[in-house]
Amino acid sequence: MPYAQQELKQRIEQAVLSANAYRRPVIASYSWEVETAPPFLSGQEERFYFADRERTMRAIGFGIAHRLTAKGPDRFQRIQTKWTALKREALGEDLFAFTGFSFSEMKAVDYRWTSFDEATMFIPKYLYREQKGKKTMTANAFVLPEESADQVLTRLSAEHAETMNGRPAAAAPLTIHLLRDGNEAFEAAFSQAAQLLQSTLQKIVLAREVVYELSATPDFPALLHEIERSQPGSYIFLFQPNAGEAFIGATPERLVKKEGQHVETAAVAGSARRGTDAEADDVIGQSLLDDGKNLFEHRIVVDSIKTTLSDMTTLLDVPAEPVLLKNRHIQHLHTPITGLLKTDQTLFHVIGNLHPTPALGGEPKLAAMEAIRELEGFERGWYGSPVGWIDQSDDGEFIVAIRSALITEKSAVLYAGCGLVPDSVYEEELAETETKLSPMLSAMNALCVEEKDDVYVD
Repeated sequence: MPYAQQELKQRIEQAVLSANAYRRPVIASYSWEVETAPPFLSGQEERFYFADRERTMRAIGFGIAHRLTAKGPDRFQRIQTKWTALKREALGEDLFAFTGFSFSEMKAVDYRWTSFDEATMFIPKYLYREQKGKKTMTANAFVLPEESADQVLTRLSAEHAETMNGRPAAAAPLTIHLLRDGNEAFEAAFSQAAQLLQSTLQKIVLAREVVYELSATPDFPALLHEIERSQPGSYIFLFQPNAGEAFIGATPERLVKKEGQHVETAAVAGSARRGTDAEADDVIGQSLLDDGKNLFEHRIVVDSIKTTLSDMTTLLDVPAEPVLLKNRHIQHLHTPITGLLKTDQTLFHVIGNLHPTPALGGEPKLAAMEAIRELEGFERGWYGSPVGWIDQSDDGEFIVAIRSALITEKSAVLYAGCGLVPDSVYEEELAETETKLSPMLSAMNALCVEEKDDVYVD
């Protein structure tokens, strides 16, 4: 790191003066171009990762310089207010936050999600970023009153050495053992949802929770590498707020991307498995494009997004027909949607209004959300929620956290959901959840040995 550069020293000195003058912390950032990414190794306790579908944008965060949190039904607005205030006081123009939200208010106390608030922005100590052909590192320093510039620079130097010189932890042999497959709970929820679909709901998305016991904490970098290797064409994400916990996944679904006033989103709903060869795959894909049930489910999502964005954007472009979005294990009906955001709207405003689309909640939205909480019997946490990144210009990209798992020191909880409409069939929807569990389960099995005897299922 170019610590001798005058720009960095001046930036930190300005932050120290400001923090001491106003008697409150100040965050300062400084960026420089690099040739290669730092090692993403197990010796580092807090890590964050985001890569887009095309791998043209990649961000890796190391450590936590600062975090912002919010709770409640207005958590999107609350986090926007805190982010705006932080930027107003910040020195430098390179702030970047890995950000995630819960699917809904986490009213039930769930030990699994205690490290993940209802809204959290993680500003890393060090950020590596590949975007628009540039590779940069950014140092973020949270400067406290009474600190000197020398103290801050010494801390930055030590943290940079830790980031650049990490060593992989010794990998312990890892086995996974199925504790609960979630089938019985899913069947009961499906039965009750089917009744609501004959009366108050057009659509509801039910999730299935599958729990594995682990013999040891996984090697998160190795797992991330395997997911990225095996899931081309998917967004890849990792939020690891401490050494033993991580929320990780590979999702096909963008919620929203903002660059300047240009916004992009998509309706992704209606799915089928991939074929065993190109000919079979084409037949299955065409069948999906012609299937009335899936087209009805997809149209609900398209119409909801269009209605939501019509008051927030101009020049909204919504194609009349979907196309196929193909991933390794599954293909989806996909309608890309673009527009220009009005000047009084922000990225967090869009996220708060879109989430959850009927692709993850249902229609009508509020009634579906209430039914999900009542029927599923578990806390979704960040599953199915908006996760992504935002920069100091309020540009960013957020995805829908599906095909994901919450992994702790001794357990892995995998999630998969499916959209139900009045003519949904239980056996078909259960099979769909199996397909959607495949990306995470395949990646885990590549690194682990699965024990299959004496399995308990509910």
